[in-house]
Amino acid sequence: MNARRLLACAALAAAAGCAGQGGAPQAALPAKRLQAIEVNNRATQLAQRGDYAAAAGEYRRALEIERSTENEDGIAANLINLSIVYQRMGDRNAARAAVAEILNDTALRFPPGRVAEAALRSAILLADERQPEAAAKALERARAACPGACALRGKMDNVAAQLALLQGQPEAARTAASRALGENRSRNDREETANSLRLLGAVALESGKPAEAAPLAAEALDIDKQLAVPAKIFRDLVLLGRAAKASGRTDEASQYLGRALAVARAAGDRNAVAEVQSLMAGAPASSGR
Repeated sequence: MNARRLLACAALAAAAGCAGQGGAPQAALPAKRLQAIEVNNRATQLAQRGDYAAAAGEYRRALEIERSTENEDGIAANLINLSIVYQRMGDRNAARAAVAEILNDTALRFPPGRVAEAALRSAILLADERQPEAAAKALERARAACPGACALRGKMDNVAAQLALLQGQPEAARTAASRALGENRSRNDREETANSLRLLGAVALESGKPAEAAPLAAEALDIDKQLAVPAKIFRDLVLLGRAAKASGRTDEASQYLGRALAVARAAGDRNAVAEVQSLMAGAPASSGR
């Protein structure tokens, strides 16, 4: 079993197929490496409980240990973990800066798989900020760093679907999300399966088919509640609210959006709170991840 698991595998639902720290068995590792792994594991446990601020502190500590031995794989893993945690905390600037350290560093040689993960994270963040052209470039870099039968392919196709939606290309989005759904289900990646379902629901809604969107969002919500990921639960509830509103069920829409607002407030995500409040006022919402 790998010594380290990315937060993408742990705090965000222990998704199958996520990359972990490779190398020798723990018993054969140097003391400093074991120390970094122990700190990283504490951070993961904190993140699983939703204590993202404490998790970020531990990931930063693990990062400094890895820097002290110039372990490129460990450095990259902790920067990616930090990016995910910062995003969960609503600090998008810090989330972007964490992966930028990997993507812009010319001194260290990070493993291609970590570069692909970092570029994919960058694409996700840029898509969430509605910058589809910049996100597409980041996604292209992720694909280049992880060609062929890449374990990240389902995630990449989900991001491609999100970008197609942002660019007003619902059929392209449907094709990418459907492909991603098959890939993610085949890998038993529940978090990304929920993302695919949510994206397909958003495509249906944008295509004027709210009745098709609702069951897809409901299935995604069931998965995300099992995985206990507040940010994704928020997205599912927003999509259900939009679908209900588009179907003329205004009371049901208000209930879903009210639940989404409660989730965002409880999670301390100020960006999500502002988004759902804007949606209640009639502004567009993200299909984000």
